[in-house]
Amino acid sequence: MKPSSDDVRTGPKWPPEQGQKVAFQTKEGVKEGIVKEVRLGLVWRDFLLEDGRLIAEHKIIGCPDPPMWRDPDSVSPEERKAWEERLIFMAESGMDPRDREKAFWADLTQYMAYTYLRFSKNRERPEDAA
Repeated sequence: MKPSSDDVRTGPKWPPEQGQKVAFQTKEGVKEGIVKEVRLGLVWRDFLLEDGRLIAEHKIIGCPDPPMWRDPDSVSPEERKAWEERLIFMAESGMDPRDREKAFWADLTQYMAYTYLRFSKNRERPEDAA
């Protein structure tokens, strides 16, 4: 699904476009990569880099603060089912979910956040309530 300004908040020069270099935060420090594709997930955007890494929007330096999360009610049953089937396929194929810059981790964390938001009584993020 391609992101649009109706799906998430946009700011000046946000989101980075294909071919643009981005810097992002990791446990090891700041790293860089070239954007190959921007994907709208169940909750936030993910940035697929040319080298195959998949980086969550909130890890990209320069991301709007706080990043806008998608309303879980905007996720169709078909989109959720496709997401679940992709996770099952990755698990069955033996992909390592601990690799934090690969698709399995990205999809798994998106699905967990989506599930939490879907079933939480208060959908506001803690920092939004302050």
